[in-house]
Amino acid sequence: MKKWLNFGIIFLFVGMLLTACGGQQTGNTSKSTTEENKGEETKTPEVYKIGAIYSKTGPASPLGEPEWNATLLLEEQINANGGINGVPVKVILADDESKQEKAIEEMNRLIHDEKVNIILGTSTTGPSLAMKGLAMENQIPMISAAAATSVVAPVEESTWVFKTPHSDLHAVTRIYQYMKQEGITKIATLTDSNAYGAAGLEVLKELSGENGIEIVTSESYNTNDTDMSAQLTKINSSGAEALVVWGTNPGPAIIAKNMKELSMTMPHISSHGIANNTFIELAEGGAEGVVIPTGKLLFPTQIEESDPQYEVIKNFYDAYHSKFGGEPTQFGSYGYDNMLLAIEALKNAGTDHQAIRDYLETKVQSFVGATGTFTFSSEDHNGLSADSMVLAEVKDGKWMLKK
Repeated sequence: MKKWLNFGIIFLFVGMLLTACGGQQTGNTSKSTTEENKGEETKTPEVYKIGAIYSKTGPASPLGEPEWNATLLLEEQINANGGINGVPVKVILADDESKQEKAIEEMNRLIHDEKVNIILGTSTTGPSLAMKGLAMENQIPMISAAAATSVVAPVEESTWVFKTPHSDLHAVTRIYQYMKQEGITKIATLTDSNAYGAAGLEVLKELSGENGIEIVTSESYNTNDTDMSAQLTKINSSGAEALVVWGTNPGPAIIAKNMKELSMTMPHISSHGIANNTFIELAEGGAEGVVIPTGKLLFPTQIEESDPQYEVIKNFYDAYHSKFGGEPTQFGSYGYDNMLLAIEALKNAGTDHQAIRDYLETKVQSFVGATGTFTFSSEDHNGLSADSMVLAEVKDGKWMLKK
């Protein structure tokens, strides 16, 4: 694999994004649509205002912190390269503290007090669904970093909302494809009782029949539970050939730890909600062998140069690591892509809310991001496919691309 580009070239990369409508990052947008989409608002603004709500603190901080950092990184790079057509970008970041009530409070502040042009976030499903209601009510474009399909579906009830993470539908499809390869037909599920876990369980059940999968037992846990041994004991005697866990840390890590303590040997497959090293650390040796569907940023050095996402991923990783000294994780890609898409829409559609929404829905075609390649439409506000997910497995205490 070639040596990665240095940080200076990253600035050039972002500059190219801002001075050209075409190219890999911006998809098939070779024709500027500024005047076409801006509607009545043709004045050049003094500043483009982007509101971003992420879980910087609280239980969801392993998701929100890299999203927060990725947003800061791109704001700095963009303004260092002259902003959008010479106009600076101002990102107003807000921490929802991993709480739905705080997400609602900050969403209202960004809309009514800060009067932002577009809103990004938040990190988890429940708060994102609450923000979705406000986006619809106030008719302001929003790009979420939450995974659940319900954030953008049905589209007719989500006309102002888009999202960048792979959906539950993509993740479950990828899991069931893997199970077919492994000859697994009977599974148990253990899901968080929150919105994310409930949404995942719904899709697991919905797609089970067509994929030849029988769910022999379904157990749940509360987000703040510290031991799931009782549920696992039931699952171990259920006749299931594998366990599927749906949640975000720390719950899935506790489950992995408990499975080790109970000497359970059945395969443990989890959702893309644990795609970071925090899971491995919290599992205390129980993570070995766990398999998940994920985007490719989880292991940037393992991506082939021929992969369409190779340049985007390596550029982001290099810049993030240079600035913050840590790993962006898969969740950082959501914050990165949210910001890239917002900049692309503002550059081409101006500050009019309707024009921004319309641009995202109709003009984002084959847009290569760190998460995947996006093509939005009036039927799909996620714009990804199951094929853009890969499988990861913990081997020797590290996430490895499973081939």
